[in-house]
Amino acid sequence: MMHYNFSSTRLTGSMLLLILSFGMWVPGLYGQVGSDFVLRASGADVDYAAANPTSYGMSTVVSVHQATGVIAQAQGYSLGVGNDSTLLMPISATNLLVPPGGHGVDFDQIAILPEGVTEGVVLSFPGLYTISFETETDLLGIEYQLMNGPLTGATTTTSTSLDFVDTLGSPPVDISIVIEGASYPPSLASGAVTLTPHDGAPLIRGDASQDGTLDLADGVGILQYLFIGAAADCLDALDANDSGNVSITDAIRVLCALYCSGSPPPESPFPGCGFDSTADSLGCLFYQACP
Repeated sequence: MMHYNFSSTRLTGSMLLLILSFGMWVPGLYGQVGSDFVLRASGADVDYAAANPTSYGMSTVVSVHQATGVIAQAQGYSLGVGNDSTLLMPISATNLLVPPGGHGVDFDQIAILPEGVTEGVVLSFPGLYTISFETETDLLGIEYQLMNGPLTGATTTTSTSLDFVDTLGSPPVDISIVIEGASYPPSLASGAVTLTPHDGAPLIRGDASQDGTLDLADGVGILQYLFIGAAADCLDALDANDSGNVSITDAIRVLCALYCSGSPPPESPFPGCGFDSTADSLGCLFYQACP
């Protein structure tokens, strides 16, 4: 398997067809049309700290499905997934295709560019095996990092998309599924992405000790803040019931969650890291157990 970042070598659809024309497939009568195949990029909803967008990321999975027509046997494919480079930067890409019979692929070229990712795949140069896409089949996984710029200090959600484009690379890589030496442009389904900024740091509610778990020390920590003036950098974490203020009720909520049968856990975000979406005056300046 070959992965190239910022490579000057690109695989165009015509190059893919040329490679496959040297195979040993006998033409048949599938009657395929491009709209039989749907190439899809998954979307994502991302919460991030507006002060530091680059600490956050997201991923997409590119998949294909032959939704209609006589099921065909594909020899390869090429694709390009574009992104808004002012908002997202692709940082890694991995082929996810699992060919039949435990085979590998004879050719896999991935290129990572600031504005998107391309991939070209040939399953078998001599045509020893092919693959069908009658069920949704994952092809490519891409990881992105959020970018500074428009996202830094943002106060409203930003919407963008991951779109299939045939303009990436030089020469550009086209979007096609190859069947018996013929190229079929699939239908395309973009991935919708929402990027929601938050003030402060992500946290786990109820975790006063900031160790990533809920235990007796957290109930005690809330009481120490209330009655002996212990310091606290993340009051939202102490607000276990998300009431907008810290009181003895929050300590009881934590302790009952641990020791009272049937008692509810702290409010969201819990038990994993997340942002406090409730507008209040508490805030979270720092929370060490969440990235």
